[in-house]
Amino acid sequence: MSECSVRIEKDGGIIVSNSVVIDGHGDVPTRVRVVTHVHSDHTVNLASSVRSSYRIFGTHITLSWLPVLGYSIGSSMSLSYGSRVKVGDIYVELVKSHHIPGTAQVLVESERGCRVLYSSDFKKPGVGTPIVEADTLVVDAVYGRPSYVREFDDVIEVLLVDLVRQLLSEGSVYIYGYYGKINEVMELLRSGGIDAPFVLPPKVYMMTKKVESLGSRVGDYLLAGSREAEEVMRDGWYVYLDHTTRAQRRVPRGTNSVVLSGWEFEKPVRKLTTRTWHVAFSDHSDFRGLIYYVTQVRPSRVYVVKARSNGAEEFAAYLTKKLGIREVTVV
Repeated sequence: MSECSVRIEKDGGIIVSNSVVIDGHGDVPTRVRVVTHVHSDHTVNLASSVRSSYRIFGTHITLSWLPVLGYSIGSSMSLSYGSRVKVGDIYVELVKSHHIPGTAQVLVESERGCRVLYSSDFKKPGVGTPIVEADTLVVDAVYGRPSYVREFDDVIEVLLVDLVRQLLSEGSVYIYGYYGKINEVMELLRSGGIDAPFVLPPKVYMMTKKVESLGSRVGDYLLAGSREAEEVMRDGWYVYLDHTTRAQRRVPRGTNSVVLSGWEFEKPVRKLTTRTWHVAFSDHSDFRGLIYYVTQVRPSRVYVVKARSNGAEEFAAYLTKKLGIREVTVV
């Protein structure tokens, strides 16, 4: 088998050089699996890997968050960004990705210098997400259609902070987003001068505790249901942050709700009802960001992971016709 061989499993797992599998389960002799971050499409079949006694690699944040979200990780190894570990005849390195806390790109390099890069999820390529060159790129094209462009990506963070500040002048605010994205938003609000206390349900609270233990500071936050949280909620001035699946819950009368979603390409902020707002806050690069990322990696071969892409075939066709990359495979 080639030292830089790549095989994509049905569950989206990426097997490199028959030595390591990334974000899925596959049969590799060395029994090593990398988890790039905690979102469910990247932890697929993790239980199978643990049952097969795979050693789980990931950043410290990712490995500390997985048990909070109900995953068993068995034997594991925490890797810092930029550190390399040898697995069989290859080296595995985690490269920072701007997505949710702890997310990593994965660079696999052979002793002869052949390089395979897996993008995982990312945004702000070249700024928040460092770009490294590789011979082979495996990419998740979450927004792979040319129409998936958000013209307002550069200002959405400011708009979100301004909206929350405005709504807090009327009372409490409930914000809904995916795990990890919630933590990013908490840091964003604090850096934008929002000092209202955060009230967090148990999983979000524990995830925040884990991040804070690594040096992050998110200010005043309280566990929902605690006496302190109940007192703050009676005062009516706080920010409650919860998972997006809870967006339909009943909130106190007079409370404003903000739902975060990347699937909005027309308006950065949309008012859905009298007290419900939709904000186009995404943790993924849009189509233009994906193209920029690929051009900077400068691969000669690209695999587009269909299981985690939208418009994978269109994206692949664009890479071939517009960028001139001859070896592009959708799998």
